[in-house]
Amino acid sequence: MAMNLRLTDEEQALLDDMSSASGLSKAEVLRRALVEKAIRDGHRSQVEQSLDWALERYDDLLRRLGTA
Repeated sequence: MAMNLRLTDEEQALLDDMSSASGLSKAEVLRRALVEKAIRDGHRSQVEQSLDWALERYDDLLRRLGTA
């Protein structure tokens, strides 16, 4: 699917630099950035879920350690 993307001059310069440095097309640089962002967000969500589980599971122990 075709898409128009409006960038500021600074963003365009950054994209140009990234494309030149990597040897990838601008479209490929943007596609990879999109995938990397999705992976990071998914990882962050998994970490938050694990933390929530651990805090619930070990709440009593953490409270006792906090007062020791």
